[in-house]
Amino acid sequence: MKKYVLFAAAVMMASACEKVPSASVFDGEFLVYTAHSEDAGDFSRFDTFTVADSLLAIDGDHGRLFLNDWAKSVRDQYIREMEAKGYSYVDEDTEADLGIQISYVESTSYITAYYPSYPWWLDYPGYWYPWYWGDWGSWYYSFPVTYGYSSRSLLTDMVDLTADTGEDKPLPVVWNSFIDGAMGGAASDMARFSRAISQSFEQSEYLGK
Repeated sequence: MKKYVLFAAAVMMASACEKVPSASVFDGEFLVYTAHSEDAGDFSRFDTFTVADSLLAIDGDHGRLFLNDWAKSVRDQYIREMEAKGYSYVDEDTEADLGIQISYVESTSYITAYYPSYPWWLDYPGYWYPWYWGDWGSWYYSFPVTYGYSSRSLLTDMVDLTADTGEDKPLPVVWNSFIDGAMGGAASDMARFSRAISQSFEQSEYLGK
């Protein structure tokens, strides 16, 4: 797994993007984005694949490899999904046509907004407009409001291990996926990840023998 375990997992190709179907169909699920390289050609030309034996956890500018029970289940699911597409799994990257690296990101974002002349909830459903009850003058609040949200993401890159490489010619990324959503309970998030992984392969119809 030495060839590709630390390649740029966060780089998403701009070409050939397929987004998840209507949000109403996947209400409450993780969002799934996939992309493939048009230079990859026909994916049926590949026969074998391998998956890095650990997941890469990204924390800012740092990364570490890990393989707990959940990571093993994620890795196993990628193997099953690829085999369902007709590819054969091999342990060694020297014998594989395709290599897959899976990265995990957990992050928290904070947003601060100022509302000097309007209620902070900005007509959030369930709240009345400020003039509904009549003129209360300066009844609204004038202070910054800070809120935060946490999310979990899976970044997956598939590289062509049969391509020519050199000092200034890295292995080409031929497919990648980005799975992301707000953090919930650990058990429910793991189930959502599983469904999202299946969705990433389902909407990548070009993959397969």
